[in-house]
Amino acid sequence: MLLTPVGIKSALPKAKPYRLSDGKSLYLVVHPKGGKSFEFRYRRDGKLSAMVLGDTEHMGLKEARTERDRLRGLLAQGLDPKAQRRLKASDQRRQIVEARLEHLRQKAASQSRALTVRVVAEAWVVATGGSWTLKHAAQVSQSLTDHVYPVIGELPVADVRPAHILDLMQGLLGQGKVETGRRVHQRLDAIFEYAALTHELPGNPVAVARREIGKRVKSAKRDNPARHFPCVPQDEAPQLFKAMRCYVGSPITQALLWFVAMTACRTGEARFAVWSEIDLDAGIWSIPAKRMKAARDHVVPLAPRVVELLRSLKALGRDTQFVFPHPWRDDRPASENALLYVLAEIGYKDRMTGHGFRHLFSTLANEDPQWRADAIEASLAHKPSEAMRATYNHASYKEERRRLMNWWADEVLRMESGTSAKVVPIAQSVA
Repeated sequence: MLLTPVGIKSALPKAKPYRLSDGKSLYLVVHPKGGKSFEFRYRRDGKLSAMVLGDTEHMGLKEARTERDRLRGLLAQGLDPKAQRRLKASDQRRQIVEARLEHLRQKAASQSRALTVRVVAEAWVVATGGSWTLKHAAQVSQSLTDHVYPVIGELPVADVRPAHILDLMQGLLGQGKVETGRRVHQRLDAIFEYAALTHELPGNPVAVARREIGKRVKSAKRDNPARHFPCVPQDEAPQLFKAMRCYVGSPITQALLWFVAMTACRTGEARFAVWSEIDLDAGIWSIPAKRMKAARDHVVPLAPRVVELLRSLKALGRDTQFVFPHPWRDDRPASENALLYVLAEIGYKDRMTGHGFRHLFSTLANEDPQWRADAIEASLAHKPSEAMRATYNHASYKEERRRLMNWWADEVLRMESGTSAKVVPIAQSVA
């Protein structure tokens, strides 16, 4: 039965997302919180794929049908609509970069004086930012906008002296923003090095001030010791896990929370996990180097309880590459702040973070004499601290790490149940 505007408006949410067909591969998806979106589903090489076309607030039924027909036309030509969308997005990004470069060239040519720091910094971002992640690009842009442009942004780049750099850095260090200052210093150094190479500046004022900046950063670190991620004391861990069990929101977010707790992985590693990295039969999660902080491949042994949790997610039937997808977008992972929202909702705002589970794991495992420190550090994907051991110690502690992760998953559920590790079933609350 074809969709109608009235039918779309009257479709009521249910406990789980559901679809209403309009025929010819077009569906209306009704989400549990009331949101509605159009989706195009198709098979290619025997594999079912889905594309979100847009939500009903911004796309009408007529537009959705027109887009559906266009995508069906691509399929008829032997083209994959998803691949074509990615190519189009890539081409648009390239055009934006080229337009931005041309704009900067024209802007530079029109200036009677030397280029300003802002113009050179923007050119540096365009020239070097092609390999950055979106998150890193946003962080770089924001730090320059907040801390560099207001102070020296409008100065001609050739007029900047080491004293200007020291004043800028002192402003940040004086506010206790040591890590921010360190990153701004790195970016300024790269910007002026770029300026020296591309605009024939006589020198790099950041490099001249480097030693003095190092002294001031070291002094600021003593005055402002690093603050670690919040984590509950270990004697409060059972109460935390009991509170986690009481969370009744999104089953995917709930599963993500327990997955991070039982694997002691970094939140970002879990959020961006894809099914192709996971072998449920072997109980192995293989994380590629490009997603690891240490830029090394890392293998995580998955405890039986974690495997059961993942199988329950598979049973939900979400057609997405991500293990923990966004609640409404199959093409995106869970939100960066998803776990913080859950922890706040169950009463642990500013007292616990996703990273805090790594701290709990490290503390309790190191207190148990059956586990060697090297195996614990390997499980956390930490590099050996001593240079010699980092060079020669390539042991993966494969079997010990598997026993360790099995023990930790059982320990988490033992603390949650208050009795025995035989109680499962996080999986039951997720399914």
